[in-house]
Amino acid sequence: MEEPREVAVSLNDRSFTIDLPIEDEKLIASVFLGLARYVNTVSAIKVKQSYVTFSGTQEVSSKLISKPQEIAEWGKETKGLISGLRKR
Repeated sequence: MEEPREVAVSLNDRSFTIDLPIEDEKLIASVFLGLARYVNTVSAIKVKQSYVTFSGTQEVSSKLISKPQEIAEWGKETKGLISGLRKR
């Protein structure tokens, strides 16, 4: 059996946030898979994603995802961002 994964959850009156280690590609992929299933069977989702660029500025993007294929595209984009962050 593998070691337990580290997951941090924060709650407030507006959101439920899950923080995952960026090194844990398998866990992150599982979250994307769950979102793809949700989009495929229940409803579209609005995604807000923020990250710090190499120059140190905060970038925020948002997108409406209504198809599982769009989750796959977003996953690839996010994997590229994670790869860049890990090289710092």
